[in-house]
Amino acid sequence: MKKIAMTTLAVLGLSSGLAFAEGDLSRANVITVDVELGQNDDGMYIKPSMTEFVTGQAYKLHIFNTDEFKHELALNALGEASFTRKIEILDENGGLISEIKGAIREVEVGPGAAADWYLVPVQTVDEGEMSCELPGHREAGMHVPITVK
Repeated sequence: MKKIAMTTLAVLGLSSGLAFAEGDLSRANVITVDVELGQNDDGMYIKPSMTEFVTGQAYKLHIFNTDEFKHELALNALGEASFTRKIEILDENGGLISEIKGAIREVEVGPGAAADWYLVPVQTVDEGEMSCELPGHREAGMHVPITVK
């Protein structure tokens, strides 16, 4: 009876040594996307280096604020359709200041500071956007369309 139960567990993939994939897909082949928050003569902006994402692909959003005042990055539909692995905040020497985990929908970044948001989209998004939802910022130009295929 014990042999049958262990064989059943192994077939179902429930034994401790059996995995469904060849590795942790949330950490494999991470694509870095630079997201700059700032302002220029044309107003406030969000400059992503990429606006199309793919489900199942791991991304690191490197968010940096070039201004002398705070901004935030709200992922809106992308946040709802993604698994956030973590957010890291590092000091100027690359030392860990903070690591945040759990369901996160927006990140506020202080003047001249940066944060790294690690996520994996798990659902498609046809017409989404990244934006800054601080009062007046979105209206001043801080939004950019995105899609998830």
